[in-house]
Amino acid sequence: MQHHDYQINLLLASPSTGDRHPLTPLQWDIRRPPRRAAHVSGGAISNSHLSQPAIFPAVTSLRIISDLLSENWVVAAYNPTGVTVEDILTVIHEQFHAPLTIPEWECMSQRERTRTEEVFYARCGASRNFERTRNGGVRRMDCLLNTTTFAGLSSLVFRNNRWEVVLTLSRDFSARHRDA
Repeated sequence: MQHHDYQINLLLASPSTGDRHPLTPLQWDIRRPPRRAAHVSGGAISNSHLSQPAIFPAVTSLRIISDLLSENWVVAAYNPTGVTVEDILTVIHEQFHAPLTIPEWECMSQRERTRTEEVFYARCGASRNFERTRNGGVRRMDCLLNTTTFAGLSSLVFRNNRWEVVLTLSRDFSARHRDA
């Protein structure tokens, strides 16, 4: 059931342009901490951006769903005064930085495991401390392969007594999100 009186903040909303890889106002690679790496219109994200409600009018909880997420990964933001842009970015970052569990690993096909390991070792090699990163283990974000660019939230619905939105991620085909 859709509620047309409620809207996703334009910073978070997926563009409805029909482009295959549209740019959102908020540019962010979910592998990076949002306070340090997210940009809005080419500039660093500000406290005034982060403190804005994620949904208008404000809601106190919001579940984030996506075909890219395992059904066991619950991504939900809660804030008694209203879920903010920062709440959304933080919960996305935290959930994808969580270590992959043994049962999650065992549910993957051999092909998925191989591809995930390749991404994991590439991440280790790109880090400042290979051993520390390797010892930290495979993270959920490694399962996304290269599909780590925030492409917005869409399809706000109230279902089963909770608000839900769909998270879209895309591949980064340019250097626009890379940190120097």
